Amino acid sequence: MNPSDSRFSDFTRRLQPGQIALGLFEALPDVMFWMKDVAGVIVFVNRAYAQLLQRKPEELIGETDESLFPPTMAQFFREDDEAVIRSSEPLHNKLELVTRPGGGIEWRMTSKIPLFGKNQHVLGTAGVSRRLEHGEGPPLPTPHRAISVLIDQIHQNLGADLKVPLLAKQAGMSVSSLERRFRKYLGTTPRQYLVRARIAAACEQLLSTTLSVGQIASALGYQEHASFTRAFISVMHMSPKDYRAFYRE
Repeated sequence: MNPSDSRFSDFTRRLQPGQIALGLFEALPDVMFWMKDVAGVIVFVNRAYAQLLQRKPEELIGETDESLFPPTMAQFFREDDEAVIRSSEPLHNKLELVTRPGGGIEWRMTSKIPLFGKNQHVLGTAGVSRRLEHGEGPPLPTPHRAISVLIDQIHQNLGADLKVPLLAKQAGMSVSSLERRFRKYLGTTPRQYLVRARIAAACEQLLSTTLSVGQIASALGYQEHASFTRAFISVMHMSPKDYRAFYRE
């Protein structure tokens, strides 16, 4: 139904505020939901969001990304919010890696929308982030399963010299077809997905082992320490060393 429909508008005006957020999103434990004002101050989070930070929902009201996350990561979250506010356009299905409490990471698909006031000015943003892990938690949605065999192969051979043409050949399709399918179902390219998969494995090893950054890089197929560090920063927005220090602390 179009939200501009008079029946929809009349109905929502008669609703007690907060019912949808407080009811529906609390019933989805794997979906994080939040609302922020234009300054990036949190005005609502559901329980799943709070649990990621090992806090209670009410404790997060008034907080910002800068007060909850490492500085560089908070900066990227804030830049996405500002882009949504500036353009008044939603951001759909951005594939992200998020660190779990106590170590480990989650693959999440994040979407954000602008929230408009009665004068049509943007008052803030709202977002949802649903878990989309490989090999753990809820299964990949049906469209993603179409390339699940290939994804399994990527995760089982992270230390190998995987190239996109080889992946396309093994999938029985052209490189362009493989690119289109990854963009459609995962919002990224095969090469970018491979980088994220390697960085996800690196995050696990940084927190669960005593291996040096160089040893982890080598095990994941990186010939040079510097190239691994650049790839890690591009995904996690901090260096491997800083990631280990921050989350172990």
